[in-house]
Amino acid sequence: MKKTFNVLTSMLACALLSTTALASSDKLVLFPIFTDDKWEPNIEVAAVLGYVDYDKKNFDDGTIYGAEFSFDCPVFTLPGDHLLRQQLSLSQYNKNGFKVTTIEMNPYYFVNVTDKLVLGFGPGIGGVHGDPDNGQDQWLFSVQAGAGLKYYIDDFIIGADLRYQWTAEKNFSTVGGKKEDLDNMRFLLKAGYRF
Repeated sequence: MKKTFNVLTSMLACALLSTTALASSDKLVLFPIFTDDKWEPNIEVAAVLGYVDYDKKNFDDGTIYGAEFSFDCPVFTLPGDHLLRQQLSLSQYNKNGFKVTTIEMNPYYFVNVTDKLVLGFGPGIGGVHGDPDNGQDQWLFSVQAGAGLKYYIDDFIIGADLRYQWTAEKNFSTVGGKKEDLDNMRFLLKAGYRF
């Protein structure tokens, strides 16, 4: 619980900072994909490897892996050096007969720390597919909040994210028949390329 509180406090502080930055900006462009001739998606693709820590100890912590596809937000563009990016990711966990596949969309607000290093944070939504050996396979709706860093070496990217994910339902039976959710904290490392 303390870990969750610390993460949420950090997210709130980041949100307040982003609101201040947005309030001091001079122009906001809506639907740049249609209205801005200079808008480009700036596509990035990355491999992701990390560690997942489930809140419920009935599920083993372990390694997750996957891929991330990200692009500049087509809905609105912020002025200055501030950037919104949509991050679509697919990851998988498989341990002791329990397989979890996660699909997420995490829009992050990025701020330049240096000319090569950016800090991003934001919310997200997704779907979590749990597939235990006992045949209870099903999709759960999820929401998440996260923060991360990306470092650019020319067009190559290395980065790290920390995300907390809440699942909406408690649908997976554990010993004794108790229903559990798949809430988890994930630490992710990524390496990729910017096109």
